[in-house]
Parts: sequence; structure tokens; C-alpha cells
Amino acid sequence: MSAPLALVTGASGFVGSHVVDELLRGGARVRCLLRKTSSRRWLEGKSIEIVEGDVREEAGLDDAVRGVDWIVHAAGLTHARSSAEFHDANVHGTELILAAALRHRATIRRFVYISSQAAAGPTRDGRPVTEDQAPVPVSEYGVTKLLGEDLTMLTGGMLPVVSIRPPAVYGPRDDAFLKLFRLVRRGLFPVLRKQGRVSLVHVEDLARAVCLALEDERAVGQIYFVAEPEVAGHGEMGRAVMSAMGTHALTVRIPMPMLLAAAFAGEVWGRIAGRAPFLTREKLREIAAGDWIVSSAKIRDQLGWAPRITLTEGVRGTVEWCRQAGWI
Repeated sequence: MSAPLALVTGASGFVGSHVVDELLRGGARVRCLLRKTSSRRWLEGKSIEIVEGDVREEAGLDDAVRGVDWIVHAAGLTHARSSAEFHDANVHGTELILAAALRHRATIRRFVYISSQAAAGPTRDGRPVTEDQAPVPVSEYGVTKLLGEDLTMLTGGMLPVVSIRPPAVYGPRDDAFLKLFRLVRRGLFPVLRKQGRVSLVHVEDLARAVCLALEDERAVGQIYFVAEPEVAGHGEMGRAVMSAMGTHALTVRIPMPMLLAAAFAGEVWGRIAGRAPFLTREKLREIAAGDWIVSSAKIRDQLGWAPRITLTEGVRGTVEWCRQAGWI
């Protein structure tokens, strides 16, 4: 029998490219749905099939889905210039790839949706958020990821679906943590919210969880948080980054008025340049909303998943990768 064929949307991105790597390590055949303009830098030299298309457009989706055993829907926007952009990618795009999957459901053994902790929202009582709590997203990004998740789970009677909700993801190829590394190299460690706590997951641990969800029948119909057992405050994160970089940085708390001004300026620049800014007032609402901590007890108990990479090891490996890539 031939190895299972997996379709990965968003395969050129940070998370998607690591999912491709984990699938290949497990012996699966991999098909990637890529836009013409998508970078191939993380996919070059790998034994994959490429189908050109965009989850926001029907053209090409049937060709991408035809004959596949597994679908990992990792495509989506984490930053956008407007609510309409978020909805087009995260909701409409999910709707179209699900519709294509339903047209070819005879062969599909699993559909895994890469959701986000933002779909659930931050903790409301100081304890880690669990899957049985009602979602309360606090940003447009979170709202659209929840809508995409709802669409996915609603097809559960026709497709074997799973949703994975990662918290903040870090690791090699991530340009979000790169900004932090560069500031630390300059002697500054910024703190955006006093005593803020977050859950994290290394991208390779996340990719392993995705592959478990593809293979284990117990995952069908389930929603899972996937996170490290450690909860990181700015103290733990600062120590991990400084240790990995072999330097010391001054911890500086940035006042909210300054952050709001920077976010507003970024939004104006984004409209002028036609690019989604990294820092927006939406993102600040997420930061100010509370602690972003989750429990991954459910996936540990049901599927036996456990993170293999500690925060210290993960940050050290990410810094080393960035150095070798010439990023820092």
C-alpha cells in the first residue's frame, strides 16, 4: 500500500512548512497548495508536489484536494490591514477548502484545522483555559479563527475533522521572535504588559501534535489546545532569551500610550504601503485583555502527546538557527 497523501495549505509559512517536514519524516507523501506569489524558500529541495491555488478562490482547489487522504489547513492571516482581509482569508478561505474537501470526501480520512488560542480568548479566572470553556475572542483575528473553527466542526457529520488551537508558536523560521532577539542584542528587553503570563509551544512540538491528530482515530471531532507545561512571564522569557544570546539586556516596560501611538502609526503606514502592520490596536487589545494561558491536558490524556522541547532548549535552538541563517 502507498503512503498516505497529505495536502497542506499555507505550506510556505512558518507553521505550515514545519508540518510539511514532520509529515515527510513520518513517511507521508505531501502535496502543497501554494499561491503563485508564495515563497518556496522553506520547501526547496524537498520531495513534495506543488499545486498552485489560493484558498480564497475556488479555482485549483479541486485539483489540490483530489485523491488526498489527509488535509492540514494551516493557511490564514495573523496580521491584516482590515477586518475584511481577516474574514476573506480565515473564514471564506476555510469555507472554500472545506467545500472542496466535501466534494471529495470519499477518500479523505482526516481534516485538521490549525486554529489559535485567540479563538478562545485569554483566561478569565487566572487558570489555564480548557477546551470545554465557551470561547470569548477579544480581537477580529480571534473572531475569524473561531468562525473558521466553527465551520470546520460543523462538517463533522460529513468529514472526520479535528481542530488544533496553539498558543504563541516559536522556533526556527519565525520572524516574530526575531524582532525580540534583535532588541535584546541592542541591550533592551521590552515588556508590553506588567506580569503578563503566556503559554507557548515550539513549532516542532506543534507539528508532531498535528500528525498525531491525523493518525489517531480518537482525535476525530475534537478540539485540542497544544502547549508546553511551562507558563512564561516576561521574567522567564527574558532570562531564556538573554541566556541563549549570551548577553544582558535592560528590561523596559513600554507605556500603553506609547504602544497605542506606535500601533496607530503602523496602521497608517500599512495603508500607505499596502502591507499588514505587525503591531495594531487590535493586537494591543489582545495584550491588554489578560493572561494567555491554556491547558493541554486533553491532548496529553487522549492522544499521549507531550512536548519534547523545553522553553530554554527551544529559545536556544531558535537563536542558533537565526544566527546560522544570518538573521541576527
